[in-house]
Order: sequence, then structure tokens, then C-alpha cells
Amino acid sequence: MGAKDLLASIRGKAEDQAIETKRKSVEEKANRETQKVKHEISNPSTSTNTEDSEPDEAIFRSAAGLGEFRASAGELSSGSLQMGLGQSNQNKNVEITGFEGEGVRIPKRDHFFYYPQALHVRSFDRAVLLDFPAPMKDEVGVPSYWLLDGGSLLPVLALGLQKDDSLLDMCAAPGGKSLLAALSNLPSKIVCNDFKLARLGQLKRALMTYVPEDSETIDKFVLKRKDASDVKTWDEFEAYDKVLVDVPCSTDRLSVSTDDGNLFSTGSTQQRLDLPVLQTKILVNALRSVKVGGSVVYSTCTLSPSQNEAVVENAVAVVRNDFGIVTVEESLHQLVSHMTSSGLYRFHDTPLGALVVPFLPSNFGPMYICKLTRLQ
Repeated sequence: MGAKDLLASIRGKAEDQAIETKRKSVEEKANRETQKVKHEISNPSTSTNTEDSEPDEAIFRSAAGLGEFRASAGELSSGSLQMGLGQSNQNKNVEITGFEGEGVRIPKRDHFFYYPQALHVRSFDRAVLLDFPAPMKDEVGVPSYWLLDGGSLLPVLALGLQKDDSLLDMCAAPGGKSLLAALSNLPSKIVCNDFKLARLGQLKRALMTYVPEDSETIDKFVLKRKDASDVKTWDEFEAYDKVLVDVPCSTDRLSVSTDDGNLFSTGSTQQRLDLPVLQTKILVNALRSVKVGGSVVYSTCTLSPSQNEAVVENAVAVVRNDFGIVTVEESLHQLVSHMTSSGLYRFHDTPLGALVVPFLPSNFGPMYICKLTRLQ
């Protein structure tokens, strides 16, 4: 039907030698930036004062959409603090108010992306408004392709999957991003987690439909049912090379097209207001689950800063203060540049991460993504 292989067109005819040279240059710069971050962490008195050097940015980040956050329950008494002294560092109660990230500074470094050679993603050219037909099925009933929003590709690409990586997809249903990761032929293990039984059933049906039982790929998948938002009971620490955190959100595209499950309805007001705290807890657990040196990609399908940048800032502050986890933001400049040059994506500038915004010639998104790497 004339659909093009998006990743093949981005890779073009660049030779492996040229790609390797570029990678080394970017990673050398990233290593220098990392050493600078580690020095600032070890010597906080010598680091730049954020309030003096970045006043506009600090004010913007502390005010962006935080009116939707639940107010603090109040100050902790000395007795309350003493009650928590006997708890382990990993299983202690962590109160998240939504204001932990006020004025937080997240260091950022250059980052190089490989696009998986085995992954084929087809899209019509810009301004082509054709619909894909229903996928055909092979002799054992496996559909020929999975249809998804073009924005949903980016969180998986942002992971930067490497050969034999272990991947945790924390909120995996309905399963499209897990299947994308599997189609890259890179992870050796893909743990798909979801808590609601209905969503877990949906996920299992998708995997059974698209991954043949007699294929080697089926052995890569592990299904789990854990509450990713429970900071106290979460028990997977430093276990994965990569973690994908595609959190529940207000789902803006769905909200403008249907009343069923619309979080902007009057009856769902409290559920919508509670989202940023829920999302922060899930991201906190993701950062606890990734190995030192591993990466977490946080994503939503909303334009809301209170569910995007503010959640990242809050989670980074919580894991630093409560669990001693230090993170750095990975620049998405290369990914944004390549996707923009394809003519299919438009991005909005954000203080953290990248935000795909829909536009008439190619209606992808919204999709927010931010990549964090754990330094300690």
C-alpha cells in the first residue's frame, strides 16, 4: 500500500564505521558530563546554585500544573519520625505530596541511540490519510501486524535496548510496547506486569495471539501481577537493565473522542486529581527496580505538565532523598531530530524529556517520554 519502513528510512545508507565514530564522540562527551555530575554530588558545596543560575526554569518547574496535586497532609511530628526508625530502607513508608520536586535540578547528558535493525515499523507518508486494513493471519492464526499510534513507538526506541537486556514493562497492558521490544530481537527477558485482572487478561490474550506457542520468543516473556504503585510492598530492586513505565494517565486522545472511561467527566474528578501522585509512586518503584547503570523510560499519552515533567521531578527527588538513588536525564535530541526529519512527528519544547504533539498532516500523539539513567 506504499507504507514506508520508518526506521530504515532514518538509518538511510549510513555506514557502520560512521555510526560507530558518532557513537564514540557522543559517549565520550556523556562520560565527561557524568563525571561532572558525580563530582557535584560528592561536593555539593561547590556545585552551582540552581536558584541563582536558573531562576526562570526553577520557577517554571515548581509551578507547572502543580495545582492538580493533592496538598500535603501536614508536618511530621518528631514522634512520627521516630516511629519509622526501625523500618528497612527499602520497605519504609514514603509519603508523596506532589511537591517533592519543587526547584529540583536534574543533570542532563548527551546520549546516542541505535535503532534496532530487526524492528520494522511501517507508516504512510505525511498527509496520506489512508487507513490500514485489518491484518491478515498466517496458517497458525498469527496476525501479520499490530496497529498502534506512531507516538507509542518512541518509548521503546528511547529504551536503547541492547543484546540480552532484561526488560520490565511495569504497566504492560494491552501489550503493544512489549511486542515492539520483542520484535527488536534484543531482550533476553521481557517481564510484563499489570495489577488489574482485566488488564492482565487483555495482555495475556495479546501475547497469545501474536507470539506462537512453539516459538523461541514465547520463552522470553514472564507475566507478573504486582501493584507497581505500592512503594512499601514493592520488592524488585536493581533487577533489570531497562524499565519501561508507561503509566495510567488522563489519556487525552481518548478523552476527546469518547465518554466511556473519560477522566475529565465530573464523576472522575478525584481519580484525575490523584493521577500525579499515583504516577510518581510507579516511577519511584521503576527507579528502584533498574540496575545501577541501567535506564528507565517514563511515558504518558497526555499533554499535562503535572503528569509529565512534574512527576519526573518529584520521583527523582523522592528516590534521592529516601533511597539514595542518583539519576541523570539522557538527552533525547538525536531521537527528536531524526523523528522530526521524517516529517511524521512534531515536538513541543519541554524542560524535561520530549513531547509529541498531534498536528494535521500526521496525527501522532500526544506522547511524553523522558529517559533517566541510574548512577548509584
